[in-house]
This record gives sequence, C-alpha cells and structure tokens, in this order.
Amino acid sequence: MNSNQIHPTSIIRVLITNLRGVIATIVEQAIQQQPDIELLGNVNEWEALIPFLPRADILVLNVENVYSPPESCFQILHEYPNLKIFVLNTRDDEAIIYWRALYCQQIQIISSQTLIESIRQIHSLSPF
Repeated sequence: MNSNQIHPTSIIRVLITNLRGVIATIVEQAIQQQPDIELLGNVNEWEALIPFLPRADILVLNVENVYSPPESCFQILHEYPNLKIFVLNTRDDEAIIYWRALYCQQIQIISSQTLIESIRQIHSLSPF
C-alpha cells in the first residue's frame, strides 16, 4: 500500500466555522455520533481557526455564496495545502469542496447523513 494513501480507519478531524443556531447543533451532533470523525470545534471568527488548522483535515464553512468563498479560504489553502474546505450554504442546500485551490466539486446537501458521507468522501481524496 502506498504510504500516501489514507487508511479508512483513520480519524477524520473536522473543524466547523460560521455555523450557528439549529443548523450548527444538527451538524455537530451528526459529526459527534460518528466513531471515525472527531469534531475539533465550532468557531465563529477567523482568528479562532488558527490554533485548530494544523490538526484539521476538513474545514466546514458556511457562506452565503458557495461560488464566491471568502478570500481567507485561499490563504488558508496556501498555508495548509492538505486541508479540504467544505464550503456550504445551508439556506440553498449547496456545497462545494475546495482543495489546493485546484479541486472543486459541487454537492447537494439534503441531510446530515449526506454531509457525513461527503466528509468521508473528500477525506479519502489522495493528494497525488
């Protein structure tokens, strides 16, 4: 097995930002119920992300327009090239994954289970 491949039994470390209210609670509970996913936290300010980013595999970010994420996303990807940013819009049930600023995939999030499956899928993407 290639040493660059991710083992399916590895823990997926997820950091959430800009999710509030009932949606945040639903996403947090869905993640916390998964034995293979660790929730690092749910922070609401960019500065609060910094201590968590070195450990995070996936950053779940709620925005108004998934096609125009904050410029900070691309700065984070530059500093943490293996991080995958799962940008979602909870109002329109849309999501796009940004990874290394080159990979982009649109996903429709229709349930918390779809979100969990998407997190597992993007975590398994190989960097090579």
